[in-house]
Amino acid sequence: MKFVCSKTILNNIVNTVQKAIGSKTSHPILECIKIEALNDGHVIFTANSLELCIEYTSEITVYESGAIALPSKIFCEIVRRLPEGEVNISCDERNYITDIECDNSKFNIQGMGVESFPDVPIVEEEYKTKISEKELKNIIRKVLPFISPMETRKPVLTGALFDFKNDTLSVVGTDSHRLAVINIPIEINTIPKKFVVPGATLGKISQILTDDEDKFIDIIVSEKNIMFNFGDFQLYSRLLDGEYLKYDVILSVTNSIRVKADKESIVNSLERANLIINDDLSSKTENKMPVRLHISYNKIEISCKTVKGYVNDIVNVEQEGGDLLIGLNCRFMLDALNACDEDNVIMEFSAPGSGCFIKPQDGSNKFTFMVLPVRLYN
Repeated sequence: MKFVCSKTILNNIVNTVQKAIGSKTSHPILECIKIEALNDGHVIFTANSLELCIEYTSEITVYESGAIALPSKIFCEIVRRLPEGEVNISCDERNYITDIECDNSKFNIQGMGVESFPDVPIVEEEYKTKISEKELKNIIRKVLPFISPMETRKPVLTGALFDFKNDTLSVVGTDSHRLAVINIPIEINTIPKKFVVPGATLGKISQILTDDEDKFIDIIVSEKNIMFNFGDFQLYSRLLDGEYLKYDVILSVTNSIRVKADKESIVNSLERANLIINDDLSSKTENKMPVRLHISYNKIEISCKTVKGYVNDIVNVEQEGGDLLIGLNCRFMLDALNACDEDNVIMEFSAPGSGCFIKPQDGSNKFTFMVLPVRLYN
């Protein structure tokens, strides 16, 4: 195998592909990037962790066809540190030693045969739609913090539900203590469809997406897998099985207390309270010492007392309904409010034991965040 590619293009390709390499792998081949040079002048770069796969096809000057699997970590570091210019890559398929040359720099590294490299998943299209990169990036940014990072009782909650229906895409994330629902209008070409994408996959996608609203991604779904088609490359992921949370039931709750608040003022007050909350997230201290929100007389009194000290803050609001004292997880509230792209938000409550709902001030359903309360002991 022998081909030539500019350092800039090659660096972009390997930086994209290596995002599919897992942090913990069961086999050395899964730590590699497979490079396959074809006689037609295309080179295919593939990384596959079995959970996530990225395949990047580029038109490059190919002198000899062939295939090799190179260790991702060292290969990517070499490419990144090469001088600008044309990079020559060749390998001896008898011993898999690969030469990498650029200007006056030369490396040779040990590769592996590709016989045991896993195949790219086959996605037999059952459903297809498209969405702009900017839109998808914005959705993931809002939903990702709400997805459970580790869920042994219900693994499906480690992913986000994509629910296509009635010309609307609803993306839902929850860890059973809080909920995020983002709704966007979208052109539906087929029947309604629901599927759950792993949060780890969405995190990797968000690192690749741009803010270009004119660039679109095709989303193709089969029974077990999903493919995000970016054009030059495709990202494949398995889907999660299981019954997801019935979020429609939660959203149908009627709340009697409604507060209109300046988002920045609430965020600033919660961040001040967060200064004295134990930052050891591995302990249960944070849940035992929530922030107290006392709603009355068109203001919210935000307070918290911990072993580190005491804080009390007052934010003026517009209030409808009765008074309320409720305890909430400070970090969860900050995640929800920071995901709101509006200057003012509506916060709805019904009782100390019911959730806090955060919605747009215009009354639309473009987003809803819900945080369950934490019991107050004093």
